[in-house]
Formats: sequence, structure tokens, C-alpha cells
Amino acid sequence: MRTYYAGMDLDAPCGRCKLETRHRVLTLTNGQPDNLICTQCQSVHKFRPERPAAPPRVRAERAEAPPKPRSPASPSRFQELMIQEQAGAQARPYSPATRWEEGAWMDHASFGLGRVQKRLGRKVDVLFRGGLKTLVRA
Repeated sequence: MRTYYAGMDLDAPCGRCKLETRHRVLTLTNGQPDNLICTQCQSVHKFRPERPAAPPRVRAERAEAPPKPRSPASPSRFQELMIQEQAGAQARPYSPATRWEEGAWMDHASFGLGRVQKRLGRKVDVLFRGGLKTLVRA
């Protein structure tokens, strides 16, 4: 068992600094530090003794299920509706340099097929399958 005394310096976690810093023991109770003061930020707090290290957790081996075969890619209901509404209009690839008009169709690399809903100065609101996104335009 470690012995402590008032004025002793020790390393402890500081809640204010969010680091392990040098602390000084202010008060003792039954030979154990009660209050510490951080030498960096001067905050006073309770002493928290180190917890014993927990034994490493052992994972139980389990049988891995074979991966499910993917069904062939089919357009989602959203894409079907968008294609119907598109009525043959070509979707242009998204580029911030393009001047987008309301009702224009775009093909975005991350969000997919979308339709420009509203122009807001240098921004456009576009409806994609994932929801309404605001994109920058020239």
C-alpha cells in the first residue's frame, strides 16, 4: 500500500485540464488523499484512486454465416418515379460551374439523380432520393 502525505506531488487526471497532470495533495483522510490541487490550472478536486486494470475480454468464437448473395440491381421506386417524371429529359452531371435552372435534372456523383427545386442566389435546392440538398453553383 502506498503512503501519502500532505504536500506530496503525484500525477492524476484533471477534470478541468482534461489531461493527466501533476497534482499536490491538500488533505488526507485515513492516510488516503482526499483533495488535490492541479499545479497547472489550480483547480481543487477529489482524489480518484487508480482502478485496477480489467482483464482482457475474450470473444466467443461464433460461426460466420456465408454472405447473402445480392439481388441484381433494380431501380428503386424513387428512381422509377423520377425517370417517369423526367420524361426523356437528360440529366446533366453536377458541376458547380454550371448555371442550374429550376426543374433541371442533374446526376450527382454522391447523391445520384436529382431535380433542381429552387434557386437561391449562388445555391440550388435539389431533391435527391436521400432528401433535399443545398448545393453551390456558379
